[in-house]
Amino acid sequence: MKLKIPPVLQFIIFSILMWIVTKVTTIHFTFERQKFISFFLFLIGIFINLTALYPFSKAKTTVNPLDPSVTSKLVVVGIYKYSRNPMYLGMLIGLMGGCILLGNYINITILVLFIWYISTFQIKPEEKILTTLFGEEYTLYCKKVRRWI
Repeated sequence: MKLKIPPVLQFIIFSILMWIVTKVTTIHFTFERQKFISFFLFLIGIFINLTALYPFSKAKTTVNPLDPSVTSKLVVVGIYKYSRNPMYLGMLIGLMGGCILLGNYINITILVLFIWYISTFQIKPEEKILTTLFGEEYTLYCKKVRRWI
């Protein structure tokens, strides 16, 4: 099973969708330190993604989310002790920063849609492949560590 749309492209698509929603609606909010908080969340998202890449590099296994079947090792160290999908979590936090920056209530729905989409079309197919590849080791890992946080 090969997945079709790279998660980075999914992040970009959802970001553009949030921007479009902001431009075509009038349900906006503003508050003090809005830009600071949005920038801070975006930086946290980047930090989480960078932190998530390092263990893959160290384990010398693929980070390619389009073909998880070529994964050679199960990575369960570092940030993966706390989240099975920190890269998607980092993207979500980045989108949260965008939601706050754009200041549109409807974009909260887009965040929920992102969670649903990534869970359904990215995470669940990856989990099936990893269960096939790593069996009981992956099943035990899933029992210990949650998908998102």
